[in-house]
Amino acid sequence: MAKDKNVTIVIKKIQGGKAGSHGGAWKVAYADFVTAMMAFFLVMWLMSYDESTKQEVSQYFKHPNSHKKNKDITSERDVNLGQRLGEGDTILTGAGGQVPEDLVETPLRDLKQEVEQKLGDVMFGLELNADVEVLKFSIQGDDLFVDGSSEIKKDAYPYLDRMATIFGKVQGSVLIEGHLDKNPAPNGQDPYLFSTERAIAVMDYFVKKHKMDEDRFCPRGIASRRAWSNPVRGVASNDPRNRRVEFTVSPKNPCIQ
Repeated sequence: MAKDKNVTIVIKKIQGGKAGSHGGAWKVAYADFVTAMMAFFLVMWLMSYDESTKQEVSQYFKHPNSHKKNKDITSERDVNLGQRLGEGDTILTGAGGQVPEDLVETPLRDLKQEVEQKLGDVMFGLELNADVEVLKFSIQGDDLFVDGSSEIKKDAYPYLDRMATIFGKVQGSVLIEGHLDKNPAPNGQDPYLFSTERAIAVMDYFVKKHKMDEDRFCPRGIASRRAWSNPVRGVASNDPRNRRVEFTVSPKNPCIQ
């Protein structure tokens, strides 16, 4: 058979690439190796400590907030990091009840304890609502003001001083509401105006005496709209608890809601 002289033979020379030395895969492997070595040496370093230190480290990973001041590290439940479950977690209630109470950051709970300790002799109606994150308590107006006026009594200064110290330890706003009973306001004043003047007098004491930020406070006059007691329950409308100043501490500012 005769050869076809029109056939063209092409020879390609393929040179080897240098991806092996300049690729990125080895960097990932090296990073994993370094991370593993760091973890190994960290474990070896911790193992060199005495038993008490090991217990403290172990306690931290079981109770992540136990290093914070006034936190209880004796919870009956151990919840490791990364095991906090549940939706709608709040600062007060934890992860759907999955986290023991002592593991939850609760500034208002701590505030409640301080109110009980420092104002227990005059305050009443102390209530912590974890769902909406508010703390409420009241002090009778008779303990704060000169009878029939919005002038703060000198005897009330220590109570307000303690309150200012407590409020200074927590962030958030303070709603100050003046309340009255069903009796007419003194000198024929409008009850809403009179109750508002009392709320403002308390706010002014915090602002002027203790140099607190005025924007933190929201004074309101409620008059007798939300009586603490009423005749239907067998309690006279002139119950002194109706003549009160109610304080509501909240992370939200009630004045702009």
